[in-house]
Amino acid sequence: MCIIVAVPAGVDIPNDTTLKECFVSNPDGAGFMWSDGKQVHIRKGFMKWEDFKKALDAELDAGRIYTDSAVVLHFRITTSGKTQPACCHPFPISDKKKELQATSIESRWGIAHNGVIQGRTTYDGWSDTMDFIACVVAPLSRMHPSFMYSDDANELLKGACKSKLAIINHAGEMMLVGEFTEDDGVFYSNTSYLPTRYNWSSYTSTWSKAYDSYFENSSYGNIDKLISQLEYQACQVCPNAYDCAEYMEWCGSEYEAVATCADAYACTEEEIYELLDWPVEQKEEEVWAKVYDLD
Repeated sequence: MCIIVAVPAGVDIPNDTTLKECFVSNPDGAGFMWSDGKQVHIRKGFMKWEDFKKALDAELDAGRIYTDSAVVLHFRITTSGKTQPACCHPFPISDKKKELQATSIESRWGIAHNGVIQGRTTYDGWSDTMDFIACVVAPLSRMHPSFMYSDDANELLKGACKSKLAIINHAGEMMLVGEFTEDDGVFYSNTSYLPTRYNWSSYTSTWSKAYDSYFENSSYGNIDKLISQLEYQACQVCPNAYDCAEYMEWCGSEYEAVATCADAYACTEEEIYELLDWPVEQKEEEVWAKVYDLD
């Protein structure tokens, strides 16, 4: 899933409680970027909350993050490229591997991504986002240096990645691609900044596989169409339902949905059956997902 936290110029960065929630829900590394009016500064690869907070506080306390610049923070869940500092966001807009993997770098533009981009080359140390930046965004920036001011460029990037991007330029201006949720002046790429009733990190491996599988075998549709996929009764009480609807189809059967629900609430499957008012003999029955045409 990941989450982008996009803070426009003049708006306060969210408090530590909100930022820590983002980290706990997306625990595979974090980073942030801002502009000093001349270039974009990128700091990333923080694999622990304490390291991220220390680095961000140092820049804030030193007055290096200016209020007249947008700030973008990113918290990652690994879907490709492995869990490592080099694959954390944000990235410079560049086609050079060394620059994309750098954990501290200055650039004319910086970019962060939330989602999975299909059809990209990935391997250890090279994610779908990095490949998309190198092969699509970097050439676009060379061809059209003022692309951030173009609605057509925004639509092009949105159609090409079918997910969400936040871009900052050297002047501290920000471009958002895709739909974001605005809360107290800050723009979030999803709702994982909100308090949760369980720790998302326990789902990382399963979630990543399900996420990749979903986008490999489905056409990305709007939220209403995706919600129609949540056919299992357990989805009625599952805290993952909204994210499943927006990002991926997590479970492959009714029984798996019950197990996921029980894990999320740290209770037994029997308690979920009682909550759903199911007869006990139903618990082993596998009810497989229907195939939907989202085109």
